[in-house]
Amino acid sequence: MLRSTMKEGQTMTQSGIDWREVLFDLRRLDLMPKDVARELRGVISEPAVRAYTEEVCEPSHVRGELILDLWCEKTGKRRIDAPRRPIALRSNPLARVVRA
Repeated sequence: MLRSTMKEGQTMTQSGIDWREVLFDLRRLDLMPKDVARELRGVISEPAVRAYTEEVCEPSHVRGELILDLWCEKTGKRRIDAPRRPIALRSNPLARVVRA
């Protein structure tokens, strides 16, 4: 049986891509949201790129992969070097235990 080692109210952190910083890196290279949308051949719209920059929402996995590919291409950096930020994960005291 698997059990959570986290106690109620305890937090655990992971890191996620900091989309705002990724897009600001592209902006520093003179790629504005309309340019990012154009580089991605319209798969991601300009308003969506702006929403990611303003942290209104995050891109889906597929869209995030496209943005990261563009970031790597334009900055010459590796994916592992992409800006990250901590994400707090909280244990949920109401979550049910699943037994195998």
